[in-house]
Amino acid sequence: MRERLRRLKERAEPFVRDFEWTWTTAVLFSLAFVFYLLITAVVIPSFWMYFAEQTLGWGGPTDLEAFLRAPLSKEGLIELRDAIAMGLTTGPIVTAMVVAVVMQNWRRKLRGGSAERPTGGYR
Repeated sequence: MRERLRRLKERAEPFVRDFEWTWTTAVLFSLAFVFYLLITAVVIPSFWMYFAEQTLGWGGPTDLEAFLRAPLSKEGLIELRDAIAMGLTTGPIVTAMVVAVVMQNWRRKLRGGSAERPTGGYR
């Protein structure tokens, strides 16, 4: 598995190192990214809420105090439903931010820079 990942990384490195944004690629990427965020941060959590309420029967208002008293009660399941929906909403956005930082640092290293200090400045 490590050998396979190493080969994939070696194939991707020239693209990451030499890639430059143009207006066309930036606009196309932005459209694709907005579509990704709409699907993953809006549609999937909404589907989860409908599924949890209609199929699993976890519907109704939430009550944090009831959840703390009895986590596996009906109120506890409703809190769990909301926690899963929140994770489904914030997960893609956090993932996109982490991937952006990792890609920036990887590209900087490939171009001979340092990933530890991404910005310059006077000391």
